[in-house]
Amino acid sequence: MEAEVSNLGVCFFSGRMLYSVAEKGAKDTVQQLGSYEFSFDVTEALNTPSSEAGVQLKAVFSDLEKEFHLESIRMLTEPTHECWTALPKVVYDDSVEREQHIAILMKGVPREDIEVTWHAVSKTRFKFLCLRRAQLTKNYRSFSDQVAINECCSDFEIGGMWSSHHRPGGSFLLIGCHADSISISSYLLGSFRAATYIHFDDPQDIPYLWLQHAEHSPWLRGLHEHIYFYGEQTHEIAEKLQSFIDHNSAQIVLNSLETMGVNADEETYGFDLATAFPAIMLSLDLS
Repeated sequence: MEAEVSNLGVCFFSGRMLYSVAEKGAKDTVQQLGSYEFSFDVTEALNTPSSEAGVQLKAVFSDLEKEFHLESIRMLTEPTHECWTALPKVVYDDSVEREQHIAILMKGVPREDIEVTWHAVSKTRFKFLCLRRAQLTKNYRSFSDQVAINECCSDFEIGGMWSSHHRPGGSFLLIGCHADSISISSYLLGSFRAATYIHFDDPQDIPYLWLQHAEHSPWLRGLHEHIYFYGEQTHEIAEKLQSFIDHNSAQIVLNSLETMGVNADEETYGFDLATAFPAIMLSLDLS
């Protein structure tokens, strides 16, 4: 009997690779959830797949491909490796203006080296633009050349998956906590509203940087019924933001399968499940 086809979701936090495998069609159940902690530099591996570190990382993907009949791999990219902005739809509709804005945002980068994706937002007169260097996705996809579907996803896309899976309704913020950045995505009645990320050198600067970003993105000061946190050092980030987010919001750290509304055979894990949340969402079939 042929093995069931599965999807693999992958994300990276502080030198650790988190992965989740779910059968095709599964909306709330994962087959396997795991973590790899490496002795090599993961950033080097992702940026230079041909390096010794890159070869070792590819071997991990090969092992997972041998263990599971994978149809797709979806990997989370780092927010700081991307450029996010919202533009009027009239810009999107005009090919000349569209290309001029891309050239300004990615000044000095040849057009053929830029990967462009546009996303619908709740205010239909705007479109959300995500720009990456094409080499980035080429590197990520190079770790598996045997799987039919091999995709890179941004932090703000995780919110859409969470909305489809959990259906929180109303409005919510999803805050992704990374080693040197936090991503913030806003959703309203199940629709993507806005997103930004804040890069920091010192976590102590986050409150000041939040206020600075809120000057240009007033939705950061808006009312949200739920605020969800995932990633690393979630409790510390949540504490630093207490003075700047709506006190009437339910603040939830997505650090348990029960909180995520996900089933798995194992109940306890030797790593923080908040770091595995994106991998879980990426592995589920939420289309």
